[in-house]
Amino acid sequence: MLVSFPNMGHSWPAFKALFKPLGVDIVLPDPTNREAVKIGVKHSPEFVCFPFKTTLGDFVNAIEKGADTLVMAIDCGPCRFGFYHAVQERILHDMGYKHIRVIPLDQADLLEFKWVQTILQVSQTKNLLLLPKAINAVILFLKKAKYIADIQTAEGLIRAYERNQGDTTRLVKKLLVQLDETDKLSELRKFRSVITNSFKEIDIDRDRNPLKVALAGEIHVTLEHYVNLDIRRRLGELQVEVHQNLSLYDWVVHKFHLNYHRKWLEYLARPHVPMDIGGECVWVLGEYIDRARAGFNGFIHTYPFTCMPEVTARTIITNKLKKEYDLPAIFFSMDEHSGSEGFRTRIEAFVDLMNARRDQKEKQGDNIKDNLKSKSHSVNGNSFFNEIVQIINTK
Repeated sequence: MLVSFPNMGHSWPAFKALFKPLGVDIVLPDPTNREAVKIGVKHSPEFVCFPFKTTLGDFVNAIEKGADTLVMAIDCGPCRFGFYHAVQERILHDMGYKHIRVIPLDQADLLEFKWVQTILQVSQTKNLLLLPKAINAVILFLKKAKYIADIQTAEGLIRAYERNQGDTTRLVKKLLVQLDETDKLSELRKFRSVITNSFKEIDIDRDRNPLKVALAGEIHVTLEHYVNLDIRRRLGELQVEVHQNLSLYDWVVHKFHLNYHRKWLEYLARPHVPMDIGGECVWVLGEYIDRARAGFNGFIHTYPFTCMPEVTARTIITNKLKKEYDLPAIFFSMDEHSGSEGFRTRIEAFVDLMNARRDQKEKQGDNIKDNLKSKSHSVNGNSFFNEIVQIINTK
């Protein structure tokens, strides 16, 4: 048995850690690319959302590399995501891959522990001796997911200050490989210092005053670099700080009912959307309000074309929240037709707009630049985030 799973940004070391201790062999699909998207588009229903097509293409790539067991996360609610695994398995069988099975990883409520069934299915055993291995796998998964989120946090901040363009991107790739190779808990406990010490080595210009931009949206589009046209790197190279709470770890902690930051965002969004309607709609609205209050310069919302919950969030921001909070926002609806050059032009125009607005505000008071910087840096309240801010501020 050879197990695989679809790409979702930097998340692959965590997913490998979830299955590797079970004694199963793992094969990773190639990074999502044009060929995978073409295959996914060709064999998917035309109306289905973009992540369905890209993950189907990833699955085909993994099958061609020998995978026979595929793991696909599912969720409940009105979102079509809950049906991905069943429809994709049917499509793969119709394509001639009759031996393939797609195992659903149920994440509707992790406290119901349905995901334990997935572990048993993947391991193909119900032996009680598997239990210690399964516990170890979950611990490794959670720790690695947290460190991936930390790397993402540092990347979003440091790239805006780097003197040698590309240093941050190369370091992130190196840290992900190093994290993947670290399988002992004793070594993992020290990995946070490995991340901070590595980012300290990057040559940065501390005199810069980058724009502060929040990035939010549907989880797969926001995390997968090929799908979102590598928006985080593009913004950072334009000397823009990218603040993104959304990560695999953020989502998992939410599903364990321990994500109090998400509860705060739900509270902020409740007057506009009183219930979860799927996708990241509720939390996108909460993020917009929270970042606007913190004095951010802009807000970016990425989502799949035709995604009803995200379109709802966009409509509420455009028609109501922007009038109340006056935080510039730009929206990117991603599908297989998204073009790199048009995307780049829109990003650069948005950055120019934010710079012009900031210059105008600075004319209103001598201290507004410093006030905005300190206020937007204090909104996260995350200890690792504060460590990275300290690296930036310490000369």
